[in-house]
Amino acid sequence: MDIQAEKLLLIDQLLRISDVRVIEQIRELLKKENNPIVGYEPNGKPITQQDFIKKIEQAEREYEQGNYQMIEDLEKESESW
Repeated sequence: MDIQAEKLLLIDQLLRISDVRVIEQIRELLKKENNPIVGYEPNGKPITQQDFIKKIEQAEREYEQGNYQMIEDLEKESESW
């Protein structure tokens, strides 16, 4: 069966669903497809593609504003730990 036939079959099945919870689950699945998990934080929380892009954009803004430390400064700071 080709992709178009599969889509039509799925549409037909969706039209017959009467349980709103099933529709909500399908919607959540489609959201995940459009915003995949691309990594995980150290605590195990998933990072989605959109969240990752937002973090990169924030980091770029901070860098442009001069909000960063040089490695030499960090090495000096770590000597006093």
